[in-house]
Parts: sequence; C-alpha cells; structure tokens
Amino acid sequence: MNKTAKILLLTLAAFFLFLGIKSSQHSKSYAELTDIQTVKGTIFQLHCPPKGAASLSIADSDLTYNLSVKFRTEYCDEKKSPVLLGKEITLQSVQVNGKFHQVYQIEDNGRVILRPDDVLSDQTSATLGLFFLAFLITALVLYKSRPVKNK
Repeated sequence: MNKTAKILLLTLAAFFLFLGIKSSQHSKSYAELTDIQTVKGTIFQLHCPPKGAASLSIADSDLTYNLSVKFRTEYCDEKKSPVLLGKEITLQSVQVNGKFHQVYQIEDNGRVILRPDDVLSDQTSATLGLFFLAFLITALVLYKSRPVKNK
C-alpha cells in the first residue's frame, strides 16, 4: 500500500471517528429531551424502505415522522402495514430538520407501538457503527503496512 493510500484511508478513518464522537455527544436520552411535541392524528401512509428506518405521514399534515428500524421490521409487511393505515394514534416527536420529526413514542388506544428505547437502540447502533468503521479502516492500514518477512 503506497503512502498516499495510507494517508487517504487514515483521513477517512479520522473522519468516521470524528462523526462518531459528534454523534455520541449530540445524542440525548428521551428523558433529557425538552422540545417533545405530542401529536394526535390518523396514519395516512407508511414509508417502508428495504433497509433503514421507516417513516409515516399523518392525514392533513405535510410533515414526515421518522420511526425506528425495529418498527420497519415489525410493521412493514403485507399483513401488518395495512392494519395501521387509518389508525388514530398519539405520537411524541422532536423536530430534527424542517418538515422531519423523530418519533420517540407511538400509542394506539393505550397500546404502545414504538418505545423510546427502540429509537435509542438505532442511535446507539449508528454511533457504534461509525466507531467500528474507523477501527476497521485503521486496522486495514496497519495490516497492509506491516513489515514483510523474507524467508
């Protein structure tokens, strides 16, 4: 591995480490949040990507409510997804960017569909993923830089 490749890879590793540190510093637990909004509405549409977290839209609103990966795995299928459409729910969310809100809790007639722990799990996984990626890139550079023994 040449010197330029090492420098670029170590720079990339440092970038992922920086993002991981920033992510861990800026993530707050549900109990620490102060700007939680409670919204009551009817689920108009579920957005279920093949990977990542799901989101939903509420009738008569142009906002998008981001959910968790666990929600997508549990409710985004042909059987459970249509059951949720048209349901009256109460959700607690925090505005993250313009028309996007992060949902921390969803209740349907007292039944909790999404818990704050599910969202915290997603945030923790993403942060740990950044640290792990930085570690793997650094390990690759160290492995490729080791001295070669001639036999």
